[in-house]
Amino acid sequence: MKILITGGLGFVGGETRKVLEKVKHEVFSYDLMDGYDIRDIDQFMEVCVQEQPDRVLHLAAIARFADADKDPRMALETNVIGTRNISEVCQELHIPLVYASTGSVYMPINEEPPITEEFKATGNSIYGCTKYQGELYVKDQNPHIILRYAHLYGKEKRMHGLIGGFMDRINRGLEPKLFGGKQSNDFTYIKDVAEANRLALEAPWDKWNQVYNIGTGEELSAESAGEIICRVAGYKGKIEKVAQREVDAERFVYDMTKAKVMLGFEAQYDFRLGLEDMFSDDTIKT
Repeated sequence: MKILITGGLGFVGGETRKVLEKVKHEVFSYDLMDGYDIRDIDQFMEVCVQEQPDRVLHLAAIARFADADKDPRMALETNVIGTRNISEVCQELHIPLVYASTGSVYMPINEEPPITEEFKATGNSIYGCTKYQGELYVKDQNPHIILRYAHLYGKEKRMHGLIGGFMDRINRGLEPKLFGGKQSNDFTYIKDVAEANRLALEAPWDKWNQVYNIGTGEELSAESAGEIICRVAGYKGKIEKVAQREVDAERFVYDMTKAKVMLGFEAQYDFRLGLEDMFSDDTIKT
């Protein structure tokens, strides 16, 4: 099977390419770093006509909250208009489309987790709202699959988020800083996400035209996650605790029943195992 991946050189795209190529799928990477822009519908149409992919995996996005906040127009043009372009071309050429969305579309969470795919989705950030608007265009495409990723971590994002914040301060000889601590998240390792992408792309037709949560179903408080990071890093000092940020959800954890039953997806990495693999080729300073 030939698969075109938008954002194929990015964090998720790179790991997914490894998984797909391992099982002998042919992969074409459509990435801005190679001059391929999802905002240019004519270019995307031309490439799809030329390459004739059997599936499209749409990963390309303005994928960080800070980047979307800094340039809302770029987030709109990429995450919404770009996704509309991908969807329209796939519709015209009859190419099944798998779209990478985000758990941020569930924010603000007004129901009691674990979060099912039936929870209301709107988004309360520029990033979350634009990704949800992208979903609306994808749902016009038949067939499609929408994957809502939980909080992703892995080697290429090792210096971002909670993990990056802790490791940066530990490596500089400072106490790691914990914002709040009681709020929870569903930390999902990049290798599990890549496997979920493969399963979606290979899914039989009766599993399409669906939304799937992709996470672990493991609810971990920020405080517990921080303690695990410290143990993996060999850090035994104190943790500085400060006020929780307003952007953090009180509880975020997925109900993974639908993806398990319909796609056969089940995460293989809990948080500690994922961290150990993430830093397996590094010398962690303490």
